[in-house]
Amino acid sequence: MSRVLRLAATLWELVRVLTILPGVEAARRSVGIKPLLAELRARSLVRPERPPAARLNLRRAIAWADARMPGGPNCFRRVLLEVALDRGAGSEPACMGFHCPGGKLAGHIWLAGHPESSEGYQANVRL
Repeated sequence: MSRVLRLAATLWELVRVLTILPGVEAARRSVGIKPLLAELRARSLVRPERPPAARLNLRRAIAWADARMPGGPNCFRRVLLEVALDRGAGSEPACMGFHCPGGKLAGHIWLAGHPESSEGYQANVRL
């Protein structure tokens, strides 16, 4: 895919992301992790399952929008947006990793299909 076509596809995905972002962000702040993932997974059943290149465009659009949100980027927000917009993402487990550097609890969440690893976390959960 040419650079221009990839940019156009990513911009189209950005429109989709920005359309659902306010509702997802409100729910992220008010609904528990498990019920929210279940709700968004149910919604994703009517969404297309993108091939790998299209899913990468979606992830780029999500990352762009997420980086510009008040409070900065948020891994849970990115997972929720991808699950809501892609049937394939909706079928993947969400992986959560936790560790306590210097006694302070820290964590990360990602989809199982991402190239991220659970190494380096003291506790891991799959939802």
